[in-house]
Amino acid sequence: ALAGDTTLHVTLEADGSDEWRLDDVAEAIRAGGVGIIPTDSRYAFVVDLESRDGVQTLYDLKGAKDYKPMSILCAGFSDIDRYTQGFPDNVVAGRQQPFKLARKCLPGPYTFILNAGKDMPKVCLLDPRSKSKNCKARKTVGVRVPSHPVTAALLRRLERPLLCGSVPNLDESHDDDIQDPVSMLDEYERRGLAFLVDCGVMRNPASTVIDLSKGTPKLVRRGAGDASMWVDDDDDPTLSSDDEAWGF
Repeated sequence: ALAGDTTLHVTLEADGSDEWRLDDVAEAIRAGGVGIIPTDSRYAFVVDLESRDGVQTLYDLKGAKDYKPMSILCAGFSDIDRYTQGFPDNVVAGRQQPFKLARKCLPGPYTFILNAGKDMPKVCLLDPRSKSKNCKARKTVGVRVPSHPVTAALLRRLERPLLCGSVPNLDESHDDDIQDPVSMLDEYERRGLAFLVDCGVMRNPASTVIDLSKGTPKLVRRGAGDASMWVDDDDDPTLSSDDEAWGF
């Protein structure tokens, strides 16, 4: 159903049993539209990874600076292999190889920061002062393989991963982990949001973020995923602010 004049509002069961409703959403993504979908952690803004205009809209909706890191939602490990340099080979004493650990964690609520591969598009954003576009190569990228049935069903309909960024908390009176799609629609439908996939109010913490870009696993944020396979329990996250943290 259309909400307002612009936003395609699609309501789905959280188990994905009516995933056929996602066909129109997939078409909107192919057309470069930016929308909001559920994941196994937070609701997220998403856009076709290679839509330059769409990427600009996503950054604008988030109010993100051009240095703000974003992640990609992947259907599986083949997407990770294509857009990154893969998981590092080095072994931390007493732990399994990172790739084998990742196979245990994914699909799941983890963001892994890896070195970007040559197929990862540059991010090209408008400089508000000069009105020209600046393009920067991504050196690293956060990768996610969500376990949410609706997210997985949408990714199966697409040819490549989605660039994504978390939807900020819109109601200061609520717990940060509670997200209501109705509030999101009210906030963003007049600002260029092409679609909203609504699976109801969600109460999920953000993903656990592990940085593997320099080889040795480094905890960036404790979240929904168990970090103990990667780091010691007493390791402190390197970033505490959600404004700075990778992914969602």
